[in-house]
Amino acid sequence: MLKLRYYCQAQGNQKIVKLLAKIEAKHKIPYEISDLSRDGAYDEEREKQVYERDFKPRARILKKRTGESIMQLRSRRARHYFVSIPGTIAVVSDKGIEWYTLGDEEILRFLEEILSKGQAFLSELID
Repeated sequence: MLKLRYYCQAQGNQKIVKLLAKIEAKHKIPYEISDLSRDGAYDEEREKQVYERDFKPRARILKKRTGESIMQLRSRRARHYFVSIPGTIAVVSDKGIEWYTLGDEEILRFLEEILSKGQAFLSELID
């Protein structure tokens, strides 16, 4: 069973949250929202843990499926690397993350495709 996981800070983008609810109602594709902030503020340690636990073990398969390295989830500022996962949506199975995209505009287009095509669209992504 595939589900959608939206990584965000605080409440996240409400357009994205509403589309997730529409998808669940129409296609019965469950979703969860993973708030990576602490009291609405950036939490570097929490984001690093999520990166290490959810994304890094699946790095090769994610690069193969998305064409993008998970390194795009890391940023560099003044010789310090930090993880920046909020604003990412992932397709998740029992095995872990199967596919992801980031950025509000990309996510909105992605969710519109799911709303239009349903489970078949997600299955195509991970085959």
